[in-house]
This record gives sequence, structure tokens and C-alpha cells, in this order.
Amino acid sequence: MSTQLRLKLDALRGGGPRSPGVAAPAVELKSASEHPGAWVQSPSPSTLGFAWDGARSLWVRRSRLRLSELGLSSEATSVPKLHSLSPAVDGPLSGPLVCFDLETTGLQRGTGTVPFLYGWASVMGVDVEVEQWLLPDLGEEEALVEAAHEVLLGAGLVVTYNGASFDMPLLRTRAVMTGLERAWPATPHLDLLPLVRRLFRHRLSRCSLKRAEEELLRRPRLDDVSGSEAPERYRRFLRDGDTESLAPVLEHNRLDLLSLLRLIDYLEVHLEKSPPHPADWYSLGRYAEDRGHLQRADALYLGAQAASPPPLDRAAALRRTRLLRRQGRDGEASSAWREIWDRWRDPEAAEALCIDMEHRQGDPGAALDLAQEALRTAPVGWDRRFAKRIWRLQSRLHSRRRDGEVPSRPDGGAELDTSGRPWAAWLPGGTSYEAWLVLRRGRVPAPQVDVGARRIQLATVPELPGHRR
Repeated sequence: MSTQLRLKLDALRGGGPRSPGVAAPAVELKSASEHPGAWVQSPSPSTLGFAWDGARSLWVRRSRLRLSELGLSSEATSVPKLHSLSPAVDGPLSGPLVCFDLETTGLQRGTGTVPFLYGWASVMGVDVEVEQWLLPDLGEEEALVEAAHEVLLGAGLVVTYNGASFDMPLLRTRAVMTGLERAWPATPHLDLLPLVRRLFRHRLSRCSLKRAEEELLRRPRLDDVSGSEAPERYRRFLRDGDTESLAPVLEHNRLDLLSLLRLIDYLEVHLEKSPPHPADWYSLGRYAEDRGHLQRADALYLGAQAASPPPLDRAAALRRTRLLRRQGRDGEASSAWREIWDRWRDPEAAEALCIDMEHRQGDPGAALDLAQEALRTAPVGWDRRFAKRIWRLQSRLHSRRRDGEVPSRPDGGAELDTSGRPWAAWLPGGTSYEAWLVLRRGRVPAPQVDVGARRIQLATVPELPGHRR
């Protein structure tokens, strides 16, 4: 409701203009049978524990507690600990750590979605000061947006859960809608949701804050309202002055803020825990690798190979071997690829070994043998890659024999006879690996090819020794 409309309604009701800076309560015209000819005003936010802050023109609800009451120490908010969670923390914080959470009139980020409750938890030393700002009238939003801008401007680090995708973009949208003409603060921001997803997606059914509280923090909430109920409860507050329905939303918001602080501490401990949960070796290794801690990543991947359940053990082995290859540790990478192939018959390992044999060891014959073995168990997509590699290796060896070269076999094995290429006899111009793949899969109806204006039916292709249907 705009200010001009509210003033007109006050004049029609005979209430006269209201004092500047005092927010109007939500109102509703009741039926004549209930209140003949009367307007009924909703209760003041003071009934919910809010007090009017004249300096900022806000209804504010405050509480203060110590970190020790949450089971935390001041070390949890120190710069080294926070740096382990976010590279944005690369020096002393310029202000307090502030946890931020919004309750809104909807779950979308469109211009029709309005935050009606702002929650802040500022850490100062060993103390945590919690503030909640209530919007009792949709026409008084500008003061809350301006005050939020000031808090973010003075914060050293803002911590949210899904704030990068929802809370912060929505707050910037509201700044535009209310005409706030100021540069948006470039405060460092730590969104815990992406971090929880990276570290625990494999064993959390969902990565919501509620599920993280239940399965990670082991602190399930009792008698808590769902965040999806907040919009309807707020509408009932505006429409009917129902403070009882809004009170659980305030408590839900306060618990969200405190859970962010507990989750910060949990994640910091988790990143340094040794040994971690068997299912967490792999995700911790990926996190360490992305942060550039390659030695720790190597150790974590090795731990995952030995302790993690499938398919995390295999995924960790592949990540570690790719890391070795990028570091130029070719000998170790080759041994690791061989171990992966022997243990899991992984096609990526077979391909890497073929490349190593052909180009680093100079043994195309051995590469051909391994490619043929890998083709027998290759999944869809990989079979074409191995077929193409086999066709190319056979062509290379055939050319060397034609030129009088004798392929060397370091292992002393029998030399492969590649004097004839089967596709050349029946496929006109047939030097494609697709033709070879058709042969490899056994007896099939021969394809038809166009030669000029004629359509020629080729003879049935005979089966080859060692074919795979």
C-alpha cells in the first residue's frame, strides 16, 4: 500500500494524518454483522516482542547470546578457519561476520515477491547479536531495504544458505523497486549451500538446511513450521491481525540464523577430520584439489580407493590418476591406469594405456592387443572409440609391413598379421572404421552402396574369428 493511498484512507476514516516515521498497522474492513461501519486494526508488532527503532524507522526484535551457548568457540569465526571454507576470506575481516536470512511472501525471485522478515546474526567477539526486522505494512519497505544496505556495507563477511541464488538477488531487486540509488556493497559472501552440496550430496537425500541440521548437526527441530508456510501465515497476519500464526515464523527464522553458525563450525571440523567418514574421502579430495591442495587431495583419493564404497572408490582412482597425469608424473600415472584397468576394466584406463603404449613406449602392437581386449567389454560410445583406434593401429602396422619395417614387440610376443584389411575386399573405397565395426559384430546383411546411378547389393559379410555380436 502506497503512502498516498494510506493517507487517503486515514482521512476517510477520520483518523487524520499519522505522525511521520510511524508505520501503519495492516487494516481490514470487517463485515457489517461483525463490526457495523467500523474498521478493525491489526495488533501492533510490539505484541510479538518488536520495538520501534526511530533512528532507522524499523520494528526490531533483538536477542543476545554467547557462542558458548551454541557449543562454539571464538576460533570458529577466526580468519584461518573461515579461509578453509571460502577463498574470499584472505585477510582480517573489515567488520563482523553476519549471518543473513529472509522470510518472504513467495518462493520466487520476481518483483512481486517481498521480504517481510529480515534476520541478522552478527558475531562480535564471543557474543552473537540477533536482530529481526518485521514489515507490518507492505508500503513501508523502503526503510528496511536502506537499513539492510547499511548492515551489508559494514559487514566483514555475509553468510547465507542459498543466499547467492535467492536472498541476495531478491534484496537487490527490492532495492531497485524501492528506488534505492546507491552502489551495492561488495561485501565478501559465503553461501553454505554449494559447499554442503559438494561435500555431502552423495549421502544426503536433500541438501536443504533442515536436512543438514538433521543428518549433519544431529539437531532435528521439534514443532517447527516449514518455510513454505511463511507466506500464508504473513498474509493472515496482514488480513486478520493473527499474531499467533506469525510467531512460529519468527522462531523459524531465528533458528535458521543459529544453524548457520553451527554449520560453519561443523564444516571447518569436517575438512580437517582424519579419518573422515568412509563415504566422504572422495568429496574431500575433490574439494582439496579445487583449492590447490594437491598433496592432500592425492592422499584423500588414495583413502577413497581403499575405504569408500562403490562407485566412489573407482571415481576417486580416476580423479587421482588424471591429477598425476596433469602433474607430469607419467610413470606413476601409467601404473595407476594399469591398476584401474585390472580392477574395474574401466574403458578410460584402457584408452590411456593404449596411448601410453603407442606414443610413450613406442609399442603399437601392444596398444592394439589392449584395444581389442577393451572392445569386448566396452560400453556404448566407447566401442566406437576402440574400433576407430583398432582400425588406425591396424592401418599403421599394415603400412609398416608394406614398407619393409618390422614392428618391434618388447614382450617377445608373436607378431600380429595385418597384411590384409578385410573391409577393402567388399566395401568400395572402404577404409572407414565404421565398416570394420560392422564386420567385428559378426554376420550381418551386406550394406547397399550407390556407385554412380547404380545400386549394388554386396554379398553377405562372413563372420570373423573372435567377433563380438
